[in-house]
Amino acid sequence: MLHQISWLTYSVSIILLVAFYYLYAGLTFYRFEIQAVIYKLAGKQPATWASGQNDLQFPDHAIMGKAQPDDVEFVSQEELSFGPADHAEGALNESPTIPGTDSRLASDFSDMSSEVKTLIRVINESGESKENFDMLFRLIVQKYAELAGTAYEQQINDFLIAEGSPQFPFTLTIDDLQNYWLNEN
Repeated sequence: MLHQISWLTYSVSIILLVAFYYLYAGLTFYRFEIQAVIYKLAGKQPATWASGQNDLQFPDHAIMGKAQPDDVEFVSQEELSFGPADHAEGALNESPTIPGTDSRLASDFSDMSSEVKTLIRVINESGESKENFDMLFRLIVQKYAELAGTAYEQQINDFLIAEGSPQFPFTLTIDDLQNYWLNEN
């Protein structure tokens, strides 16, 4: 049977099948693009493109002109403010501005504050005793011993008293926290 079909007939039929396939795929998936090309070749105004259910239309041409700023004012870096002027009470400042500190201490403070937040959550969820809190907080203080005696220590203590102490199943005082820092030095 294959001997009765010539190579010319075979190649013409394959070419026609491939052409019909690409014509179908092109009209199905690229209908709007093909219409836009035809409109541009004919010199007509491009049609608006519609999304799936004709609920949103996108014109192919520009609606507005070029944007031009009215007045541009330059301000110094110190005048920029990206947050509220006063921090909420009890909020742990992630990147405080403390004179005389380097970026390593600020990075350590950020890491320690995230560990303290996790410690507060764990103690509250599990209802652990004060002894377990003592042990875990001493480990954190030991890990970040270079923060002892800095202003970061006071921020951590204030945060623990403001946020953790009311939720803990035990009482926690500022004297307890200061003792944890002193015993690690």
